[in-house]
Amino acid sequence: MSSSDSVLDRIEREARQALVQNAFFRWESAVVIGGAILLSVFQFAPFPGWPWWAWPVVGLISEVAVVVSSLTDKAELQKVMESLFREKYSTSGIRDRALREKLNEAEQYRQRIQQVVGQQKSGVLRDRLVDTTTQVYDWIANMVTLARRLDAYRGDDIIKRDGGSIAQEMKALQTRMAVERNERVKEQMATTLESKRQFAENLGELSSRMERADLQLDHSLAALGTVYSQLLLIGSKDVDSDRADRLRSDIGDQVTALQDIVESLNEVYSYDPGKVEEPIAAQVRRQQAGRAG
Repeated sequence: MSSSDSVLDRIEREARQALVQNAFFRWESAVVIGGAILLSVFQFAPFPGWPWWAWPVVGLISEVAVVVSSLTDKAELQKVMESLFREKYSTSGIRDRALREKLNEAEQYRQRIQQVVGQQKSGVLRDRLVDTTTQVYDWIANMVTLARRLDAYRGDDIIKRDGGSIAQEMKALQTRMAVERNERVKEQMATTLESKRQFAENLGELSSRMERADLQLDHSLAALGTVYSQLLLIGSKDVDSDRADRLRSDIGDQVTALQDIVESLNEVYSYDPGKVEEPIAAQVRRQQAGRAG
């Protein structure tokens, strides 16, 4: 799978695979297969000279036709794609209420954008708008990814605990160093203090990036509303094709900005259901293990 694939490309491939699998369980398939078997068993011949292998061949051709009809049914494909997208990029598992509300509002904008585009008259402008707004799938997907990382961070009890105690621990250690007379003990304290400073810097960097991510989420939600309002202004005149091009550029910029911050968070706190432990977060854990030891 190419890393350059859009979310919609990947969803469409999965939807087509699902349609192929489901085609074999359609009632039409049952009739075709069952009919071919019965006609072969009872050796029914519509005319003299009908070969025994004809019904299996007819059944196979008919089954292929059923599968092809499933794949060429655009309405059914779109329905399956919508279902898969909502399943993959839902608010399920996100505990933070504010984050869930933002994502639900973003999803409402996406649906409204689709409705506006769908109401456009067939033609070049509509085709351009459809092509332009497909990027909104990537937009929403990145927002959900961002929200999941924020939610995991906010629900991390160890990060909360250590973020509130590290400053006091450093201050207490500095006080002990000031009165310590044993040089070897003092040297060990200095090493420990440096480790705590690095630990505090890591926590600070983690907090800073998460704050920027939260702000980006708010900005992206507002930008979605702007895109929706701009679509409402686009009519059927040729001059609006320029506006559609600008809209495409604006959407692309938003998708890129979200992707950049998601990748930035990947460096410090990657989301993985049941396990959230990457670079800085992992280093924090190692440092905590060292302190416990």
